[in-house]
Amino acid sequence: MTDLTLFTAGTAPQACGDSAEGADGATSDTTLRAGSAGGGYEGGGQAADGATSGAALRAGSTAVTGAGAGAASGADPAAATRTGGRDGARPAGEANQASGAGAGAPADSGAAARAVGLLDALVAALRSLGGDRLEERLGLVGTCEARLASVRSQTVAELARRDGEARAAEAVREKLRQSRGAAKRDVKLAGRLSDMAETAEALADGSITPQHARMIAEAAEHAPVEEAELLAAAADEPADTFARTLRRHVDERTAGEDPAEVRRRQRARREVSLSRQPDGTYKLFGLFDPLVGTRIETALAAEARRLRRSEDPKDRATPAQRAADALERLVTRSGPGKTQSTTLLVIADYDMVAGRLAGARLVDGTPLSTDELVRLAIDAKILPALFDTAGQPLWLGREQRDASAAQRIALAARDRGCVGCGTANSYCQPHHIEFWENGGPTDIDNLCLLCNHCHHIEIHEHGGDIARGPDSKLALHRRRPDPAPTKRAPRRRSTHAANGTSQVNQPLRR
Repeated sequence: MTDLTLFTAGTAPQACGDSAEGADGATSDTTLRAGSAGGGYEGGGQAADGATSGAALRAGSTAVTGAGAGAASGADPAAATRTGGRDGARPAGEANQASGAGAGAPADSGAAARAVGLLDALVAALRSLGGDRLEERLGLVGTCEARLASVRSQTVAELARRDGEARAAEAVREKLRQSRGAAKRDVKLAGRLSDMAETAEALADGSITPQHARMIAEAAEHAPVEEAELLAAAADEPADTFARTLRRHVDERTAGEDPAEVRRRQRARREVSLSRQPDGTYKLFGLFDPLVGTRIETALAAEARRLRRSEDPKDRATPAQRAADALERLVTRSGPGKTQSTTLLVIADYDMVAGRLAGARLVDGTPLSTDELVRLAIDAKILPALFDTAGQPLWLGREQRDASAAQRIALAARDRGCVGCGTANSYCQPHHIEFWENGGPTDIDNLCLLCNHCHHIEIHEHGGDIARGPDSKLALHRRRPDPAPTKRAPRRRSTHAANGTSQVNQPLRR
């Protein structure tokens, strides 16, 4: 059973703010057109150590025949790989000339072979970047993946326009050996990107990843988005961070809509699938609206926490294994003991003039409709926003080390989740910003939520710290570990109880 805590947040602590599978990879399609325009470099006289020259990779106007066979020593493969850029990328929807699909242009029988030669040279050039240039190589590989993803998307979109979506999906299945479901998703994504010129161009020049492009395209299918704003964020943020940025963007763009209508659209997309894997195991996928998803997450995290308490400390399951065990117990109702209640946190403002609750939302900011609030509030425990009254203090000083139930609720309302990576508050634990062993008090302004990784790895192993930014939001400042092999420092002892997870949206410890 999931209980509800309705948190009236008119005077709550200041909120601190808060994936998808990637599309497929990319070099600019001008690279793949290399050699289709007249005289060029014969044989392997262009490069050494597998490095292709910038001229070879720029070859939108210069033909390259048999590129990739050799290499001129001294050519910088990184510079060669970087060439092309926006000037080499064509708008989405333009015919893919690399495959000879230009408007009435005769196919060049040698173009495919030359493209393969260039790709071979490119791979060799990238592999030549070793030693202290490995991270540079990794970045260039990402750029190549994005550009090739652009070529792939353009090609699939062209096939769909020419032959129909069904035949295009079959071509993806046959040529790329994708499953039927994945092939259909590729065709659908290609169609979306062909209508999103800015996103398609950013993918073509490698400034965003295929995963970012897919996320933007999928969001645009269900809500109005501002491409330029999202692309600016996507160029700088990892996919998990960008997912939260995208969610906030969609929330802002749909803020004026009726929450009930938004929820109806979200609920219409619900699905669960269970597929058998080649080794006989099963893989589960589910898509739920925010309210149902939060309820499931709450129950799952609470059950996982109970399982952790019963584990042998010398033989613990991984978090992913524990979550699987928790889901099994919840779905099959197996295991000892009765189902315990959990606490679902809903935040609302109290309108003093109207004498009613307003602005109801989940911890992550998802707005709730009036009907949803009424249904949830029937069984809710109403907690005030001021926790410094008798019996509910937020400033405990040095009296106790562990955060109280009231502090955990306030932290969930303020931080929403891990201040380092945004992991949901259900999987987070309170952290003393000034360590307890260094004299730090158990006060609300000396606490924040951190997930297990950010807490134990980033803070206690790598020495990161928490700081408040100009916007007053708390953030994790990471310290990059020394890549040189050194003796590992002993892990600093955590300042928190061993149960390890926030008890907000979980059973509150008494």
